[in-house]
Amino acid sequence: MPRRVLGSCGFVATFRHLVFGSCLLAGLLAAGGAQGQEVTITKTDLQIDALDPGIKLLLREKMKEGNTTFTGGNVVLFLHGATSPSTCDFDLGYKDYSWADWLVKKGYVVYMGDYRNYGGSTREAAMDEPASQNKPLTRSYLALRDVEAMVNAIKARRNVNQVTLIGWSWGAMMAGYYSSLHSENVHKLVLYAPLYNFNDHTNLGPGSALQNKRKPYEFNFAMGGYRLASEAANTGRWNGEIPLENKDEYRDPAVPAEFWKACLATDPTSNSRTPASLRAPNGVLEDSFYQATGRPLWNAANIYAPTLVIGGNFDTWSYPEDREGLMRDLVHAPVKKNVLITDATHFIIFERKRFEFFEQVLKFLQE
Repeated sequence: MPRRVLGSCGFVATFRHLVFGSCLLAGLLAAGGAQGQEVTITKTDLQIDALDPGIKLLLREKMKEGNTTFTGGNVVLFLHGATSPSTCDFDLGYKDYSWADWLVKKGYVVYMGDYRNYGGSTREAAMDEPASQNKPLTRSYLALRDVEAMVNAIKARRNVNQVTLIGWSWGAMMAGYYSSLHSENVHKLVLYAPLYNFNDHTNLGPGSALQNKRKPYEFNFAMGGYRLASEAANTGRWNGEIPLENKDEYRDPAVPAEFWKACLATDPTSNSRTPASLRAPNGVLEDSFYQATGRPLWNAANIYAPTLVIGGNFDTWSYPEDREGLMRDLVHAPVKKNVLITDATHFIIFERKRFEFFEQVLKFLQE
């Protein structure tokens, strides 16, 4: 196995925005533990302007050191889900669990961004107030504006006309939503574990905590502006999807804690509570409740980009009916593909099947 090499990238990016740093990543081995050429990956964290005044958004860029090739086909933007921000989702620093680094080693220039009120992006004043004082924050129509700002920033920074969007969970919903309005900016679209149009979601729809029990078609606004997410709750949900007593058969036993430690580090208030917890806006829950009860935010028939729909067979956020509905409605996508990863949950990217999943996505990107 080749030795690890520490690289550096002592430059500061300028992009009409405040930049809060450029840094380096150690020489990385080829994915999956295979022998491979050492690669130095540069990491640049940018703060870009949102479309709305007073909002700044984290946009992280990762690529091979010295890369000068930028095209619609090799520039990727990751969009995160409902609870955790993009950096712990797609760039986890534990062992070889960074999907971003894996793609960079395959020749891609990777971006990941946080919507407002998440991670390294601006948190509005309401996030510091008691949750009960406000209605759900970061509704999807606002996150959509943040996605637009990210895409526009990447296009301008790298002088490309299109980017590839990869969204996970709510991020898949946002990637589809954006693409249904701006397919001209989307080279390819990957919808990983998308919620779409299955109206019997046990976690999101009728009978769930998201429903106002006295007014069944109304969202439960008592949930407030945001929620507090703990490692125990996240791991408990994950455990509930793994259909085996021994959860370690699906994942490295250290991954749940490593993942959540990285997520907690993105919220400066996380350690002020016992147990430590991450603040996560509830706008996604309100909109997902509508999506899961027959009131869709967007229509896949308006997407004109090649699209991959992919998920695990034990996912309880994205059901087969969601993915089948997408395949039915993607009437204008020049290419559409539905891939199921067996023995996998909503958290495939942190499980033992992750490289099978990564390879399926890469195959689609290279077709």
